[in-house]
Formats: sequence, C-alpha cells, structure tokens
Amino acid sequence: LAPMPAVAQQAPAALPCTGNINVVRLSEIKPGMMQKFLDAAAAQKAWYKAAGTSDRVGVLRIMEQDPTTKAYSLSETEAITTHIMPPNHGAGPAHDAGYDAFVAMFKESSTIKTAYLTCMATM
Repeated sequence: LAPMPAVAQQAPAALPCTGNINVVRLSEIKPGMMQKFLDAAAAQKAWYKAAGTSDRVGVLRIMEQDPTTKAYSLSETEAITTHIMPPNHGAGPAHDAGYDAFVAMFKESSTIKTAYLTCMATM
C-alpha cells in the first residue's frame, strides 16, 4: 500500500494500474458524529451514482473486542472508507454543490488519519 496525502480527493489521470483504483481512508470520527459520517458516505455514493459513474463507495465499520468479556462492538471513533473507481477513471465528474456538500459532511464529522491509493489487481 502506498500512502497518499489525506487531502487528495481524486486519483491522478495516469496511473500504473490496469485494474480498479481504490482510495482507502482510515478516519477518526469526532465524538457523537458517526451517523453524520455514515450519511456523508451515503451522500457520496448517491452523488457518483447520479453522475452516471460505476464508482463504488463503502464504509467498513471497525469492530473492537472487549478484552474482558471478548464481546465485539462497532467503533464509534474510527472507520475505513473505500472508493473504488474503474480503470481509466481520470478526474471523474466535475465537482458541484452536491460534491461540496458531502465533502463538508465528512469534514464536520471526521479527520482522515491515513489514506492509500491502491491498485486492485484483476484476476
């Protein structure tokens, strides 16, 4: 995995990848803001769908295990997002008010701790 600057929003146009590009981010969720973070991801997914792209957006909820009880719970302080783009995605659709809205929701609810730009090998 190659770390990338947290501010990067789109994959560069020319990448050495013949498969899907996947932006993977680990985010720290601000106190009490998990639902807003999930709403931001849903808005991002809807925005790309409305733009007619085949991009896929998802949230991976991190599960934490209690050391004493061994019971699992969903983290309210961290989450992983994925944004899978098709090969030759380029810059993607032009940003508009809808794009700005979901980006603002992410900024209000979280801070990106780490981001990676990955190449999903075709098999």
